[in-house]
Amino acid sequence: MKFIVYFAVFSLINFITTCLCLQNLTLLCMIPWYRRFELGTSCAIAANMAVEAINQNTTVLPDYRLELELADSQMSQGVAAKAFFDSISRSPTKIGVIGPLISTANAYVASISKFYNLVQMGYAASGLSLDDKKNYPYYYRTSITQYSYSLARIKLLKQFKWEKVAIIYSTAGTYSTSAAMVQQTLLKANINVAVMESFDDHPSVAIKAIKDKDVRIIVVISHYNQQFSLFCEAYKQGTYGGQYVWLVAGWHPDKWWTRKWHYSNCTADELEKVVVNSTFYTKAPIYSTASRQTIYGKNGTQFYRDFLKKINSNNTVCTVAGQLYDAVWSLALALNSTEGRLKQLNLSLQKFNYQHNQIREILMEELNKISFYGTTGPIEFHKGSRIGDVEIYQQQGNGVPLVFVYRHDEKKLEFEKPLIWKYGYPPRDHVAVKINILTISKSLFIPFSVCACLGICLALAIAAFVIYFRNNKFIKMSSPNLNYSILAGCILCYISSIFLGLDSNFVPKSALRHMCTIQIWLLSLGFTIAFGSVTVKSWRIYKIFFNPTKIRMVIRDIQLFGRLIQLLAVDIVILSLWTTIDPITIMENNIGSPKRIVTANIETIVMHRIQICYSKYTSVWLAVTLSYKLLLLLVGVFLAWKTRKVSIDSLNDSHSLAMTVYNIFVLSCTGIIVGIASNLILDAQFAMQASFIILCTTSSMGLLFIPKISQVKIHPIQVTSSSKLDKQVRESFQKSTLSQKNLELELRKLKLIISEKEMALVTVSCIRDDKISQLQMPLSAVSNFIST
Repeated sequence: MKFIVYFAVFSLINFITTCLCLQNLTLLCMIPWYRRFELGTSCAIAANMAVEAINQNTTVLPDYRLELELADSQMSQGVAAKAFFDSISRSPTKIGVIGPLISTANAYVASISKFYNLVQMGYAASGLSLDDKKNYPYYYRTSITQYSYSLARIKLLKQFKWEKVAIIYSTAGTYSTSAAMVQQTLLKANINVAVMESFDDHPSVAIKAIKDKDVRIIVVISHYNQQFSLFCEAYKQGTYGGQYVWLVAGWHPDKWWTRKWHYSNCTADELEKVVVNSTFYTKAPIYSTASRQTIYGKNGTQFYRDFLKKINSNNTVCTVAGQLYDAVWSLALALNSTEGRLKQLNLSLQKFNYQHNQIREILMEELNKISFYGTTGPIEFHKGSRIGDVEIYQQQGNGVPLVFVYRHDEKKLEFEKPLIWKYGYPPRDHVAVKINILTISKSLFIPFSVCACLGICLALAIAAFVIYFRNNKFIKMSSPNLNYSILAGCILCYISSIFLGLDSNFVPKSALRHMCTIQIWLLSLGFTIAFGSVTVKSWRIYKIFFNPTKIRMVIRDIQLFGRLIQLLAVDIVILSLWTTIDPITIMENNIGSPKRIVTANIETIVMHRIQICYSKYTSVWLAVTLSYKLLLLLVGVFLAWKTRKVSIDSLNDSHSLAMTVYNIFVLSCTGIIVGIASNLILDAQFAMQASFIILCTTSSMGLLFIPKISQVKIHPIQVTSSSKLDKQVRESFQKSTLSQKNLELELRKLKLIISEKEMALVTVSCIRDDKISQLQMPLSAVSNFIST
């Protein structure tokens, strides 16, 4: 019994001695309305819990006793500044400042406290302006900044593949600065900020911009008091429901939209339709839910359990209790390290005053080195600010459960509780657009391809026929070699009609532009080869029978092929320039009106498109190409007309050529007009263009070769005779020069008549002279007689 009494007395004496020997270090802690406001009361409890734990810890400030001087900042920067001046004007000297709560009050006090060498530790302010070390050089904070919230938002957006957002912000306080930072971080993360609008009392412009740009994910940066009018306007304009998501920063009371003092024209039920199941809140954690032990020997959950035991059940829980607890501990740990360094300089924290720069500098150096796991997670300072974990809550009915935790160290989202969506699925960040690429129907493409193949077979059959009967007069005298080139050109035209229908049904999109280029080359060269061959044949007939020198002219096939190559060279130059300077690409054109389909949470717009061959100056290149073809047609028409009276059937194609030119001209013009008219009807366009190519080619072959085939059928074994040919040529020449000889004969007759008339005039003149002489002789004799 005596031993127990002695032990109790010894312990009491030791305790009294220890207390008497400890020096006090006082921190100014600024909390709003802590004596009259439930939130302030619970915050004060959290701060005192930290001081109590520090004083009980023999390794932290063992020679000092930490004390708090609580001051009422009243959510006002003016009141906070007055509380600060009142505190520093009285004893004891303060070693540091904690708080106040709101960002504007923190900035105001920090701009003053620097003149007193006081380090200030914020516990709730998130405004980015406080990162400005030029204006707030001694400011630190354990609160999560807007930068951390932005990182958490990005992770959430990526989680649901939301890549198009709007940012709506208040112009009050530091919200505009925060909004600019959020915009930059979102853009760096490749998230499209489609709308960036401010709002205050009249958010109608901002909501209209969201509606016009069809944005479904909205980031709101403002105090929750300002959000009543925002959500009310959203309700009025119909921008709410399961397809919208609101990401809101800050702390909101339970069922905050039901409060009667808000300034909006909407009822609580109307606001609820906007908010419930569509709103996410990003918050700093009150405590860490991880099982990791803190530097204080307890994990975050144990701290929060002890905190709830100490506050009155009627009091509102201080939502920044954990950050306030960590703020006190951060300053205490830095002061503890500073004391160690000061002892080496024969100084101590007890020597601090408002003019002592050295102690303040060492304290800041130690704060910059701080790194520990606190109640709210890992704590370290980067330029005075903390980047930490962020909690994400969802408004689910009247409850706001924690659904995600963003772990900054691991850069990931931890799933906590299931989410609730109005339609059962997360909404999309935009209306889903389904592009339906229209292609040519296979049931249409295949028959035309078969027709083109049959045309190719027909051309090959005619070529075989020409080869077999090449010694026949009607074949041989029609230049078989040029007939082959005509048929080769027709085959190229047939093949081009097949390439015309090759779309994404048959070839990949990357190859479509090559199909377009090949089709244009095949059709252009095929036309020139086929029609050019007919034209040079007519040109030979024209040169032979309309030779002004009357010297026998021989034009061989090799010369005609030279002319044909010249015609092809023009085509190749035009097409090469087109392909090189202005290459063809694939452009998608919308067809008809978009169709809107709504199923569950998916709102889809179905758009029909066709893929067309396109280049920047398509019209110019087509005009040049078609002008050249038209010129070739006109030359053919001219030669056909000039040689229309040449009557050597085996040699002259002029009659067939005239019909062929007419056929090609009419069908080509009709095909172009119909193709333009059916430009937006894919199947009709292909059917018309392919039809005219196949019809024009086939009919031209028929007009050129059916007469020859008919003649060969009548005279299957007739071989050409040089004598007969010469006779036909002479007869043709005689017929063609008959009118000229008649004119010469008439001219001679007229000259003879003129000569006869001239001779008669001379005879009459001579007779007249003789008569005059005979009359003059008697008159002369009478005159002589009278004179004598």
